[in-house]
Amino acid sequence: MAGRSSKKLSFKHCLQILIMKTKMILLVALFTVSISSASAHALWLETASTGAKGQAQEVKAFFGEYTTSDISATKKWFSNLKDFNLVLTAPDGTKTTLKTTADSLFYKASFTPNQDGTYLLSVVHVVKDLYQNAKLQYYAFASVTIGTNKNLNNAFPAEASLTIRPSKLVLHTNESASHQLVFNKAPLAKERITIISPDQKKLEVETDKDGRFNFNPIQKGGYFLEAFAEDKTPGKFDGKNYEKVWHVVTYFTEIK
Repeated sequence: MAGRSSKKLSFKHCLQILIMKTKMILLVALFTVSISSASAHALWLETASTGAKGQAQEVKAFFGEYTTSDISATKKWFSNLKDFNLVLTAPDGTKTTLKTTADSLFYKASFTPNQDGTYLLSVVHVVKDLYQNAKLQYYAFASVTIGTNKNLNNAFPAEASLTIRPSKLVLHTNESASHQLVFNKAPLAKERITIISPDQKKLEVETDKDGRFNFNPIQKGGYFLEAFAEDKTPGKFDGKNYEKVWHVVTYFTEIK
C-alpha cells in the first residue's frame, strides 16, 4: 500500500509541476504580446494636406497601432497622454496651441488659415509614467499647404529629439522626395522607416548614411510614416530612475 501511495503522490507532484510550467509559459507569452503591442503604439495626426485661407481646417490626433487599425479609445489613453499640446506654426513662424476636444477615438481641433504657405502641426509629448524602466517620448507631425506657395515650414520644435523632415512637399501621386530622419540634431543613419499606404500595405525602408530615404507615393490618400530611436543613457525623470529613452515619431500626409 505504501508503494502505491508513493506513486500516487509522485504523479500528483508531476502534474502540479506541469501545470505550473504551462501557466508560466502562458504568462510569458501574454507578457511578450503586451510588450510588443505597447511598444508598437504611436501618437499621430491626421488632416488634409491642403486648405484655403478663411476656411476651417480640421485636425485629429490618434493613439494606437496604425498598421493594424488598432485605435485606442480616448478614455483609455494611458498616463498623461491626454494632456498633449497640439501646436500650430504658421508660415510666418507664429505659434499657436490649438484647443483639443475628446471624441470617442481621437482628439480634434481646428484652425482657420489666414496666410499663404505651409502650416506645421506638431506634438511633442513626454509620458509621465515609465514603461519597462524606459522613458517614452512621442512626436507627431503633419503639414498643411495654403495657396500656391509650397515652401517648406521647417520650424520643428527645439524639444523634438526625433523628427522626419521632408526635403519638399509631396502632394500628388508619382511625385517623390528625399526625406530625412534627424535624431538629436544629427542625421540618423541605418534606421528603419515604416511607411503605410492608404490601402494599409506596409513598406519598410532604411535610411542611408545621411539619414535620408525616398518617399514616392503611388496612390491617393493618407500616408503614415513612423520611426523609432532608442537612447540607452540612464537618467531620472519625475523622481523615477530610467534605464533608457524610447523615441517614437510619426509624420502624416495626404496625397491628392
